[in-house]
Amino acid sequence: MTSCSFKRVDDKVIANIQAAYQAYQIANKDPNKVAVYFVNNIKISIYHTKTVLFQGEHCEQEAKKFFQINNPKLTHTKTSLNYYKPDVIGNDEVGVGDVFGPLVVTSCFIDKNVIPQLKTLGIKDSKKLSDYQIMKIGGQLKKIVPYHSEIIDNQTYNYWYNQYQNAHVIKAIAHNNAIKQLIKKYHCQYRQIIIDQFVNEKKYYEYLAAQSEVIKHNVVFVTKGEDKSLAVACSAIISRYLFLEAIMKLEYQFQIALPLGASEQVKLLANTYKKQFKPAEYRQFMKIHFNLAKK
Repeated sequence: MTSCSFKRVDDKVIANIQAAYQAYQIANKDPNKVAVYFVNNIKISIYHTKTVLFQGEHCEQEAKKFFQINNPKLTHTKTSLNYYKPDVIGNDEVGVGDVFGPLVVTSCFIDKNVIPQLKTLGIKDSKKLSDYQIMKIGGQLKKIVPYHSEIIDNQTYNYWYNQYQNAHVIKAIAHNNAIKQLIKKYHCQYRQIIIDQFVNEKKYYEYLAAQSEVIKHNVVFVTKGEDKSLAVACSAIISRYLFLEAIMKLEYQFQIALPLGASEQVKLLANTYKKQFKPAEYRQFMKIHFNLAKK
């Protein structure tokens, strides 16, 4: 059987794979595996060691949706980055791996004048910050850096997913729109645009083929972008700030708890809400493409 594996895969790439294949998840009895999917006669296994294994004829084509297949190891854009590089636009998103809440994509511009101030805020990978820290730092960032966020609410997300059947298409459109609006709003004189990589470059532009305007000038795709670019880290924090804010508003509106992530406990709660609310209601706070079947 043909196979290709990728080791030490970034958490965000794993979340993207899980989101893309939610509807194709199958029973998993192997304690070494987080989840198993079967699509197009290809088996995809995600291990606790952060290894992702694709098995089946033409599995490379499926893997190319997430990885560059030059060498069957985790590949990423080999771009030498200065973390504090000025005049950079950074892009990152939050919410694709969460059953509840919107998808938020933020594009922000960092110039040399704000870098000294940003160094005092304790900015780092948003996944290493508590919700309290996110709300504190994110609130400050919104006042300091030029940014634009695309907030794809659940109703819009569900409509688009029904149309495209691929979360990556939605993300690509949102990333491109965020960049366009940021440049239009602030007339940014940027030297580089860094997108935290969620799919390889070729696929990204394929997903945008139907768009009337696609930003390509000086765009690079980097895995673990939050650790490599201050601009990406700022975008990730603002995205998470807005995501948490949206979750709180939805919880207040529907008077329910909306935990983060896509664990079995979260899916169980989602099933409960699907019985409790009408479709027109739960589609306002839930991404309905997630496979909620019991494993």
